[in-house]
Amino acid sequence: MKRCHVVAVLAAVALAASLVPAAGLLGAQEVTLVAGGDVEWSRFTKEPDVFMDPPRRQDATWIQIPYLNNPTSRAHLESKGQKLEDAEDHHIAAIKYGLEFKSPAEMARYPYQRIADVLRSADIAIHNLETPLSDKARHSGAFRTPAAFADGLRWAGVDVVATANNHALDAEGEGLVDTREALWRAGIGAVGTGRDLEDARRPFIVERQGMKVGFLGYSQFVNAGSSAFAQPERAGVVPLDPFIIKEDIRRLREQVDYVVVSFHWGVENSQDTHADQRKFAHEIIDAGADVIVGHHPHVPRGVEVYKGKVIFYSLGNLIFGHAHTYWMDNYLGRLTLARDGIKKVEILPISGRGNNLGQPRLLEGDAARALLEDIQKRTAQLDTQMEVQGNIGVILPQAQERRAGSP
Repeated sequence: MKRCHVVAVLAAVALAASLVPAAGLLGAQEVTLVAGGDVEWSRFTKEPDVFMDPPRRQDATWIQIPYLNNPTSRAHLESKGQKLEDAEDHHIAAIKYGLEFKSPAEMARYPYQRIADVLRSADIAIHNLETPLSDKARHSGAFRTPAAFADGLRWAGVDVVATANNHALDAEGEGLVDTREALWRAGIGAVGTGRDLEDARRPFIVERQGMKVGFLGYSQFVNAGSSAFAQPERAGVVPLDPFIIKEDIRRLREQVDYVVVSFHWGVENSQDTHADQRKFAHEIIDAGADVIVGHHPHVPRGVEVYKGKVIFYSLGNLIFGHAHTYWMDNYLGRLTLARDGIKKVEILPISGRGNNLGQPRLLEGDAARALLEDIQKRTAQLDTQMEVQGNIGVILPQAQERRAGSP
């Protein structure tokens, strides 16, 4: 009897011991995901190589004539009343920082100095990489950033970036390949571009705390034109095609606990969310996505909770190599992901006015409240409640759904 009693006691102790880590693991099975908006670190602006002379409206049989950007052509166009350096031009009329760096590493880390701790404290950090990373590819578009910037991303705690955006081909096909290689060497995942359509559609999966989060990326437009979208035998960007997106989600859904899709979409410099954009987002959530991370407008928009899932219509900018007077403060979205759903969404205001996009920081006080109250208003227009708690906005998706379902 004594031997049986000892065995029983040992078995009970073993059972209790086994329950301790299990309970601890259960409590730890929450993953924090920090999502940011547009990041570009070329640090200069580039005038167009060619100006297009608009045709006269009354002559529908004629087409635009291209003029090289040289003094003779410019003088001719300006004599016809065409203003070539309009103050509203996105790249030419820009605030430049005048920064100089002693090394590539200093250049790469500089913009993250005051925000890196926020990214590192999360289990996963993602944002949109709005520039090719290359040192040698032909610079035919607006942006091209040294490949060393990939090491800055890694240093700052970034885990995955979306490369599907309108500037993906600014350094042409070679730049697209260089970007993927630079990110791969730095240990950073990338979604939304590839050597062909199937490769570009490939998800990136991150496992943290026993949960898997899968990422996909798509763009509504590419500056290089429709030929820059990936095809079965052509490198490029994955288009914002709902049939492709739904199929990609279906293939990924059973492999992961959460599906996060990155959308480069919407109208630049507008904080308004179109009804059709909401309809599109709802359709993608219904197809199985859990989070939509939106960017491209360069200004922040509201957040929507739909069926317990989260849609960031635009996080605005995070880091940019130049700025504009009409850009504003932005935010990071921090989500707490649990086994039974998204527990919390936090809106973290970050600086974006003037030269702050060169080294953004968390906002506090009046500046934080001004941004949060604006997002709170825009979020309410999306049928979602956000509370302002000090310097942070808080959305509770599950509570939101309970309220929506109550009589």
